[in-house]
Amino acid sequence: MNRLVLICLSALLVALTACNTGSRLAKAEREAELARQVVASIDARQFTIGVDWMRPLGGVPQHVNSNYQLKIDGDEMDSYLPYVGEAYRLPYGGGKGLNFKATIYNYSLTMAGDNCYLIEYDVTNDEDTFHYRINIFTNGKAIIDVWARDRDSISFQGELEL
Repeated sequence: MNRLVLICLSALLVALTACNTGSRLAKAEREAELARQVVASIDARQFTIGVDWMRPLGGVPQHVNSNYQLKIDGDEMDSYLPYVGEAYRLPYGGGKGLNFKATIYNYSLTMAGDNCYLIEYDVTNDEDTFHYRINIFTNGKAIIDVWARDRDSISFQGELEL
């Protein structure tokens, strides 16, 4: 009887180990496929980052509506981001903030680590000049830092929409 229990427990242990190894392999395959999609969208310069957190200069992080996003399409940028901070020069009525479309210049893409791409570029609209720095990780997470000539800097966190 003891021998039968020992054989059953051994078989159960082998089965559980095989299942666990299989789930780890499946997870690794999903992560590798996600990384391939992230790299492909960065290389094509066509991606959208959905933003869910913002951090104003000197402020606390705040959760924001999931409709905010930053879209890159070749040399064009569509920024629909909230802005909280001090502005030094604004047009009457408050201006556009970070809600505008513009042509990108001074675009650069570098590796910032094993799992991180750093994208930097500048844009100008009729109100201000902006410098965007985006860290995109191979797991799809992203951090956006925005500096402006006439406004306080602000940071955002979000995820690539693949």
